[in-house]
Amino acid sequence: MVLDYRFRWRISALALLAYHSVTTLVLATGPTGSNEHTIGMIHNLAAPATGPRPLYAIAHRVLTVQGVKDALGHGANALEIDATAWPSGWLADHDASLLSVGDTIEIMFQTIAEERQGGKNAIFVWLDIKNPDWCDPSDSKLRHCSITALREQARQVLEPANVRVLYGFPYAGGKAYDLIRDDLNANEAINLNGEALKVKNWFDSSGPSDPRKRVMSYGYDDLPFEFGNCFEPTYYTCTELRQATQSKVFGQVFGWTLTTDQEQYANKLLGDAGVDGIIYGFRWTNYYDHPGTRAAFRDIKNWENKHPKLRYLAMANNTPW
Repeated sequence: MVLDYRFRWRISALALLAYHSVTTLVLATGPTGSNEHTIGMIHNLAAPATGPRPLYAIAHRVLTVQGVKDALGHGANALEIDATAWPSGWLADHDASLLSVGDTIEIMFQTIAEERQGGKNAIFVWLDIKNPDWCDPSDSKLRHCSITALREQARQVLEPANVRVLYGFPYAGGKAYDLIRDDLNANEAINLNGEALKVKNWFDSSGPSDPRKRVMSYGYDDLPFEFGNCFEPTYYTCTELRQATQSKVFGQVFGWTLTTDQEQYANKLLGDAGVDGIIYGFRWTNYYDHPGTRAAFRDIKNWENKHPKLRYLAMANNTPW
């Protein structure tokens, strides 16, 4: 997932209320009985879902062809790929470094499409775009490493194979963001990462206007760090995700990053926070077949097995946005 560049400053409930005083807020009562302000606008609240809802197990930092095959073999139904523009084009690369670079985006997309056509349950690819504006699409010499080229590859290879695409941006706005936002098709959505109210405001100011195309995520490489109990007024990871899901202003809400021996956090994210999916895998290295990656997926699957009336692992016919 994205490096945690944000400073996670504590914000009191009073400050949050003052900041958002012009918006009609829904009051939710936590388990202690105290009221808290959440971000949901009353007219945006959807009717309660009936029956179990789809759940996404999203493999973290998939940077190689073998990682694609390993993740789908373990049971992942979505893949998070770090996409970095290099002078030669787009690469699966987390740190813009020779030490972290994987395969080309082109061969990654081809492999995913082949796996999907071969029966694997690859529902969407989440592109965590590290430097979206590095290459100007209007410059013919740089178009091959621009956001336009990345989208063209996705539309030419992934989408014909019925694999959807989530464009994850490090910030709202900018030429690349606007280009993607203004031409989203039925297979595509945009992700922004951060605290629930901040992400809502970013989407409100920068689009897209369709809430189904707005995907919120929040988390930390070291998930237990400031995870919270899920019912604080604001700030803590689980609380922010719970408020995001309850607000109904986002099409999907995803938490990250679940690693091995963190079953209690999986249970909290899926139970108390009610997230639609979890990024799982290693904290700081690319995905591959290992007892740790298999164990992290198993914690998601075990929760699903115990709660069949609430969630089921999404299948190829599910539409995330």
